[in-house]
Amino acid sequence: MESITANLNKPFLGLVSVGIILQLLPASLYANHFRYGTMSWEPISDNGTHVTVRLKMENGWTANHSDWNSFTTGEFKTNYVTIYWGDGTNSGSTIDFKVLSRDNTSNDTLTQMGDYSSSTWTEGVTHAFADNATYTVYWGSSARESVENSNGSAWRNETLITVGGSYEGNSSPVSAVPPVVQVQDNTQFSYQLVSTDTDGDSMNYRWGTLAEFFSGSGAFTEPTGMTLSSAGLVSWDVRDTVLCSGCSQNDVNDEDNLWVAVVMVEDLHDNGSVKSHIPVDFFFKTASASNDPPTMIGIPTTTQTISSGNTKTFTFTATDDSGVAPTFSVLNPPSDNSSIWSTSTSSSGGTTTFTISFSPVSSMDNATYAVNIRATDGVGMTKDQTVGIKISSVSNSDPTAPTLVSPADGSIVAKPVTFQWTKSTDADNDDISYSLYFCTDSGFAGCSGTTVSAVGNLMPPINQNLQDSFISWPRKLVAAPVYKHISQDLSKIPKWLVMLTAFGLLSVFISFSLKNLSNRKFLFILILLSLFFILNINSCASSDNSMSETTSSSSENSDDSSTSTSATMSTSYMTYTTSNLTANSTTYYWKVIATDTNNGSAESTTSSFTVQ
Repeated sequence: MESITANLNKPFLGLVSVGIILQLLPASLYANHFRYGTMSWEPISDNGTHVTVRLKMENGWTANHSDWNSFTTGEFKTNYVTIYWGDGTNSGSTIDFKVLSRDNTSNDTLTQMGDYSSSTWTEGVTHAFADNATYTVYWGSSARESVENSNGSAWRNETLITVGGSYEGNSSPVSAVPPVVQVQDNTQFSYQLVSTDTDGDSMNYRWGTLAEFFSGSGAFTEPTGMTLSSAGLVSWDVRDTVLCSGCSQNDVNDEDNLWVAVVMVEDLHDNGSVKSHIPVDFFFKTASASNDPPTMIGIPTTTQTISSGNTKTFTFTATDDSGVAPTFSVLNPPSDNSSIWSTSTSSSGGTTTFTISFSPVSSMDNATYAVNIRATDGVGMTKDQTVGIKISSVSNSDPTAPTLVSPADGSIVAKPVTFQWTKSTDADNDDISYSLYFCTDSGFAGCSGTTVSAVGNLMPPINQNLQDSFISWPRKLVAAPVYKHISQDLSKIPKWLVMLTAFGLLSVFISFSLKNLSNRKFLFILILLSLFFILNINSCASSDNSMSETTSSSSENSDDSSTSTSATMSTSYMTYTTSNLTANSTTYYWKVIATDTNNGSAESTTSSFTVQ
């Protein structure tokens, strides 16, 4: 009997032991693990009946899940997923993944989809579609990590591909975000989604639907207090009084909670109709309200165009209120070849300077990238921003970076505020335009630039004090009201000629009124000295002011509400004046981007000022 009991106890004890072991293992090891997904595509060939398209994907997963806990950066997971091409075929379970980055602190693994079947990595996979047709390409499963605004555990990423006809040659937008974006709890938060489009199409951002990202039908339930603009600005009121009306635990303790956001990025025809769409499916995570994220400065606001064969250097800085210098990382670099993409870091006095050097090669021609840059403070709080990059096959030199003059960094100014910066030069002699950004956000999230157009050199390469001459030097045409055209016509008469004529008539009149010859000589000498003195004063003044012209501006900053603005250009400086900064006792950040006609660009440094 004892023997039978003992034999029965062995399986029982074994089951108990397994149960204990399972309890001791991290719960997330067996939890759902999908965190992030985006797709993009581009046509690579057309034989007249079929268009071959290259599909690309990035995905995020929990790093400690059993599928990913043994993989490090640069390793490959083969035969992992199936792509459904929308034409009745699928890839089978043959799609491979490369680990781009792994962060054990945030429990993130970021991967790229491609082909490793020949032991040589190729980003993306190709498929031939019948010409003149539309396809919904997708993949998915049912293992989304749990979130507060639950829309179901299933995930689905899809992209719309239309080939042939009026869509011939079109490529989708490209976007990317970190799998999990940290948000300081109990604040009002904004995050700018970034996308690039190799065709230069306008883009629109909208919330996705359940059918596009989950399962079932109906509208996606976004986090409470979160909005999305058509320009991709996510605004979120994370204050406890607002947010926790949507908390599953129904209390104010919402730190470390995950919230899902699903966005469709659309590229548009000129008439506003949709060409294609790509998904951006990611998480927000609320973090400690007492810990501010790092401040990151220098991230380009616009898509950066780089000619293949050239090298472009990006320099960013980050500080933290703790005084400890943050660290930088790139989550999804466009290349792991150090001769193409390299980084360096230096720290001084609590500030970290991060430099990226990018030298794209010809095989990257016309490619677009959305590169995620992250700054992390000493306790793990992160600040994420994305850089859009487009590779051009057109040889072009960037203009020189503008230098900010006024307002000086850290200054206190009164309204209206006048911005002044040095003009850029261009080695290719391309025309240059300027975009002025001023914003209360140091990363310029949600801030659109004000365009200030330079109108070329207004003076020939001679002494600029000789600004008044008989020759009316040609100028670029600038839109102006009627009174402006009239004044410009009158200005063609040299000022010195007008003054000399007036003095001549005056002297003749006075001389005939004087009887004494010596008095007449004295008067003439006095008139000549006065004329010489006035001409010199006018010459000096005109060297600074006479060449200023009013120029057009557009796309006012989102912080602005009024329209009292003006822009002027001199031979050395650009100036823009506005009374639109309505927030008093508020710190603003400003910078200027110079762009040439081939989309080469250079940014100034960022300065700050406070409006009284």
